[in-house]
Amino acid sequence: MEKYVDLHIHTTASDGTLTPRQAVELARSLGLAAVAITDHDTTSGLGEAARAGAELGVEVVPGLELSAGYRDKNVHILGYFIDPDAPALRAALDWFVRERKSRNERIVAALAADGFHISMGELEAAWPATVLGRPHIAEALVRRGYAAGIDEAFDRFLNRGRPYYRPRRRMPMDRAVAAVLASGGIACVAHPLQYGFPPDELEAFLRAAKTAGCAALEAYYSKYSQAQQAALRAMAARLGLAVSGGSDFHGDRKPDIQMGSGVDGSLRVPYGLLEVLRTAARRGDG
Repeated sequence: MEKYVDLHIHTTASDGTLTPRQAVELARSLGLAAVAITDHDTTSGLGEAARAGAELGVEVVPGLELSAGYRDKNVHILGYFIDPDAPALRAALDWFVRERKSRNERIVAALAADGFHISMGELEAAWPATVLGRPHIAEALVRRGYAAGIDEAFDRFLNRGRPYYRPRRRMPMDRAVAAVLASGGIACVAHPLQYGFPPDELEAFLRAAKTAGCAALEAYYSKYSQAQQAALRAMAARLGLAVSGGSDFHGDRKPDIQMGSGVDGSLRVPYGLLEVLRTAARRGDG
């Protein structure tokens, strides 16, 4: 019987709603052979997830998802098989935390100045040991009654072009990839169709990512059609990149996305992809 995996999962360590253990428990209940915990800009959930995986018989790949800059785009880099204690990675993550905190403080201050009464203290108390971001601010706005739901909070307040959107500095893509490589991991371009590149620019971006050290792209993804996934697999083969895949599961924060099966239940990421990625990581392919 073929085994399946989900290599893109978020937990309460960043903006998911299941704890790392709960995420692994769900993976087991769904019959997944392996999962990668890929929280945004943090590795704080990996220990708990690894312990749960060892107990429950689910392979847990230590990972993360880094927000990076390429030209004027915010792009995401997945890291797999990382060493969370590697000094270069720790230094990069400290930078990310400082940048996120600075942005959060600016957003909260602007909201408070206009009478929307939320505070950093409130956010930190509600989500301890979490890398905070706009999803948490959005949820605080909902809890306070300023918006009916998360989508409305983003649409009215927090999306780009809305009154309380504040940009944050992005780590250049080559530096983000280098941090993954320095931790012994393999770097992968997350959801490459999400950035709005025309086809020729998409290929140029992926070539730049490969030059920076990325060895894979995420071709299997919740919101991609079968045709789009096939096109990405073909592009990966043409560029000499391995293929990864995952749901981008966030729990109740993205309730339309189910772990292991995506939006419409059709997502299936074969275990064999993980074996290819593992082999590449062991070779040091990046």
